[in-house]
Amino acid sequence: MKKHAKTIVMMLFMVVVLVGVYLAITRRNKEETSTDQAASRSIQDMTDTQKLIAEAAYKEYPSTPVQVLKYYNDITTCFYNDDYTEDELMQLARISRRMLDVELVAQQSDDSYFSQLKKDIANLKMQGDYGTTIYNIDVTPSMDVDYFEHEGYECARLYDTFTLKQMVSGTIYYPVVRYIYVMRRDEEGHWKILGFKKEDDEAESASGNPLPNVGL
Repeated sequence: MKKHAKTIVMMLFMVVVLVGVYLAITRRNKEETSTDQAASRSIQDMTDTQKLIAEAAYKEYPSTPVQVLKYYNDITTCFYNDDYTEDELMQLARISRRMLDVELVAQQSDDSYFSQLKKDIANLKMQGDYGTTIYNIDVTPSMDVDYFEHEGYECARLYDTFTLKQMVSGTIYYPVVRYIYVMRRDEEGHWKILGFKKEDDEAESASGNPLPNVGL
């Protein structure tokens, strides 16, 4: 009888332990799931600007001219289409400046660039009945990038075609603006934007942002 009673007690003890372990694992899984869901909701609630800023800390620099321009276009689209705070705009501007060649950066101080950028954004938002936004951007396919050498540097020429969206007198229009970009490969092997201009303009822009004078 004593051995039988001890066996029953041991079995009950093991059941209690197993139930405790199961409850602990279930609770932990629920907490992890809840944390993951909260993080997912947090990411979904972020604006495109906030996502770009958050990703910039660990994002590798784009490896080709096309990838550089696509990333630069993502930033430009946020400039003109997104909602952000003054501090977020400044952070985004700093990210865009990293993609410019040292010669282009030298033409404007950070403060001057940021001040001009805000004017450019305000200018585009004043065009049309409710402002003008970027509807779509097409980049030159990789196979059509024009590579050449200039003053001992590897350079690349490629194009951006901006399709904008605006309403004028109640009618929606989709103006198209095409830009020519020239990039130069720096000593670290990174492709940086050396200059750009509207396809029908003679002078290259030094503002560091492609849309301030679209002339719509």
